[in-house]
Amino acid sequence: MRRFLITFILGFFLSVLIYPSALRSPTTTLPDNNDTRLIAYIIGQVQNNLLSHRPLFWGTFFAPYNNTLTYSEPFVTTAVISLPFRLLTSSPITIFNLAFILTTSLTFATSFLLFTYLTGDRVKGLFAALLFFLSGFHLAYLPHLQLYSLWPFFSALYCFCRYQREDRSFFLHLFFLFTLFQLADSFLPVYFLFLICLVLWLQKPRHLLQIFLSGLPFLLCVFILLSPYLALPRTFPEAIRPIRDAAHFSLGLEEIFTQYRSWTIILTLLLAFFFKTKSRLTPYYLILVSALVLSLGPVLKLQGRTLKVFGLPIPLPYALLYYTFPGFTGLRTPSRFVLPALLAAVVIIALRLPRKPLLYALVISLLLFEAGLPRPGFPVDPAPPAVYEPVAALPQTAVILELPILLWNQPGHEIESLRSLYSLDHGHRRVGGYSGFAPLNWIDLVGQITTSGTDPEVINRLKNLGVTHIVKNNRLHPLLDYQE
Repeated sequence: MRRFLITFILGFFLSVLIYPSALRSPTTTLPDNNDTRLIAYIIGQVQNNLLSHRPLFWGTFFAPYNNTLTYSEPFVTTAVISLPFRLLTSSPITIFNLAFILTTSLTFATSFLLFTYLTGDRVKGLFAALLFFLSGFHLAYLPHLQLYSLWPFFSALYCFCRYQREDRSFFLHLFFLFTLFQLADSFLPVYFLFLICLVLWLQKPRHLLQIFLSGLPFLLCVFILLSPYLALPRTFPEAIRPIRDAAHFSLGLEEIFTQYRSWTIILTLLLAFFFKTKSRLTPYYLILVSALVLSLGPVLKLQGRTLKVFGLPIPLPYALLYYTFPGFTGLRTPSRFVLPALLAAVVIIALRLPRKPLLYALVISLLLFEAGLPRPGFPVDPAPPAVYEPVAALPQTAVILELPILLWNQPGHEIESLRSLYSLDHGHRRVGGYSGFAPLNWIDLVGQITTSGTDPEVINRLKNLGVTHIVKNNRLHPLLDYQE
């Protein structure tokens, strides 16, 4: 426990070193100017839902649709563990920054726990944790808290490794508990867990029935938690991502080396192969190769172009998983499988490199130099515009449309994530929104408003959707009295 507390404190200082605005300006800055606003909103909205006994995935945006928080990651675990901060402040910006420091400190501490167990050496474990934490592959996801903060993932993997080696069912139950925590925060790292644990289990396959029976309560909890997400494709068939999306958001061959600005990890991994080790590294080689191949997506690309043989694209295993494995049709960004590849690479480096403090210090120094620290904060005005005072006074059933309403591909669309933050104050449902998904009918409505303005046909359509008021130019107008 003492060692864990020390590494947690070290993780705290590293978190502040990487993103000092979280401590220096916690009320007025976020790590980027869009996605982290959305995440801060979701965390705040989940907390509001818990405190007011609303449905867990109720959201203010994308009215009149229900459970609109399911359009993005749940962030339930982060919302719950940061709930005590509500005793200090209700600002979603401050709570995000405090949650960032807390969860990233936990990420470093739990990664140290895992790597120390895998290497059998505290110095190597600390070296491996620093490699992972400071790598460009990890730092690239700083604005995406669901991938940057991975403490439930590391905790679950640590418990699974202990179960595999020590055959103690206590750690199997903890594994499922932390996996549930991870699932309640973000889905993709659970796929990382499945890949890594499958490879590790296949090295010593046993107790399949015990694992299955112990996992039954977990599966029940998963079904309860995910039922609103499972309903999404039935309500909106467009929620199933086309495979072209996966191809677009996957890595090209050269991007493994160029996109993440992490040559230190790549060169250190190559250097590690010049040293011998008695450790059994086959599973980590398999994880490294498998994850890298998955990060390339459904087809092989190079410099933005799909490579073809005889006029046909070269298919990769991700394409098979897309059509056969549960949930893959809802994933959009195969490139993120680079993170389990990083984990495997870090373990290989830690086990193959000789235990020389000067060598470790040189590698970490190069990582720090390469990382471009500190990362900047982006200013956010915490004070909502004055128009939201009369909005807050509207009846609870009121639904507002803020103009201009923008899609994610239109200039200035970042205003939508800011409006979501402000909606935590006034609490009313709003037509606009920014998230990972949007219904086609909503997209059509936004296009019609953009093209036709608020003509009588649009006003009638808005009325049928339950919209009662329009906000434009910092003024509130009843829908039926609104004139452009």
